[in-house]
Amino acid sequence: MRPARPFELRASVCGFASKLNGWVTGLAARRRFSVAYGAMVASFLCLLPAMDARMQGDVRLYQSVANDLFDGKLPYRDRVVEYPPYAIPLFVLPRLFGEENYLEAFVALALLADWGIKLMLFNAGLKHSKGARSLLPLLVYCASVAFLRYFFLQRYDVFPALICLAAVLLFCSRRFALSGLAIAAGIGVKLYPAVFVPGLFVLAARQGGGRRFLVGLVAGLLPLVPLGFIVPWWRFAEFHAVRGLQVESLYASVLWLGNLLGLAPVSWEYTQKWYEVAGPAATAVLPWAREIFLLAVLFSTVIAVWNATRLGETSPALLARLLLVPLLGFVAFNQVLSPQFMIWLLPLAALASLDGDRWIALALTTAALLTPLIYPSLTGNYASGLNLIETIILVLRNFALLGVWAWIIRQNWIAQGLNLRSTDNSGRPDPKRRVSG
Repeated sequence: MRPARPFELRASVCGFASKLNGWVTGLAARRRFSVAYGAMVASFLCLLPAMDARMQGDVRLYQSVANDLFDGKLPYRDRVVEYPPYAIPLFVLPRLFGEENYLEAFVALALLADWGIKLMLFNAGLKHSKGARSLLPLLVYCASVAFLRYFFLQRYDVFPALICLAAVLLFCSRRFALSGLAIAAGIGVKLYPAVFVPGLFVLAARQGGGRRFLVGLVAGLLPLVPLGFIVPWWRFAEFHAVRGLQVESLYASVLWLGNLLGLAPVSWEYTQKWYEVAGPAATAVLPWAREIFLLAVLFSTVIAVWNATRLGETSPALLARLLLVPLLGFVAFNQVLSPQFMIWLLPLAALASLDGDRWIALALTTAALLTPLIYPSLTGNYASGLNLIETIILVLRNFALLGVWAWIIRQNWIAQGLNLRSTDNSGRPDPKRRVSG
């Protein structure tokens, strides 16, 4: 019996892999509810060990805000609070179950929000796709969350992520007023959804819902006016205006790598409630980092608006790609890049997988996978400074975020060019050319 030639062996392996992929895909398509339930249970089991963890600093801060409010001390007026005013109810709600049960109540609420995101992603997949692909958003999100379990249930960032996902799906259902209301709620909870407003408004206006979107947005923000007569809630922004280069940011990670290589002497220092890099090099880079951040957010928002003016139809995947541009600009170029910022990206990355482009979801899932290697770190030395391997991982994670940002801009640009070429001089689509979303 003659041995198999290399090309025959390769063909056999490829054939087997193709059949296996077809079998798995077919099974997933026939048993979508079973696969979805299994993914959600597996994700829950991955988070289970984190439920027995000790209270971390962020939850302790949330509890202190709630305790002070119960003692008659108003946020922003009687104490410093670095979060927008709509976040306060989220801090107070767990306190209603007793001060001694605060951590357990907060974790339970975070789990409810997590399951809400999972159910919405599964429903969006069933509604906007068929077969095994309809499971992609849920599977991407479940896989990514597992890597963030150290801090996922002890940060309130899952709540604005839930709100923003609801806003996107409401928008795709043409419920523009409710979408605007949800975006306003998200801004009041975490501020970052403000970068979504220009693109969503332009897109809503093109679909005849611009006024409804603005009505919902204004109605959601209106309570801030009377609230301003009681407490100076805008002071939360002053708190962030004086922050330096947080160690996880792009700029700080490059500086710390330079420090380990003997090129840029900086120190790893604890300031208030987080760690920053300090030293002459960090002081010199800081103003440039702030300007780059502002320019990047402005550029990303303009790109999102430009894409919105040319987007024909709205689907969750297309809208997620549109909104990821300003959001990634806000996250990747920020002088403050806390680990929990990854939570903001995951639902939109999951939705983006519905159009068949899995690179965005894969890249952001990989970024989530790398995050726990940085915080709390491989060797537990986060408080004293990451070692060389951890720092290289951090730099790669940050450049991966930049790469996804640039990739989406490029793909959207190519898609818009195809759409323009597929339209004849009269403005009607060319029936001989079909452009997929």
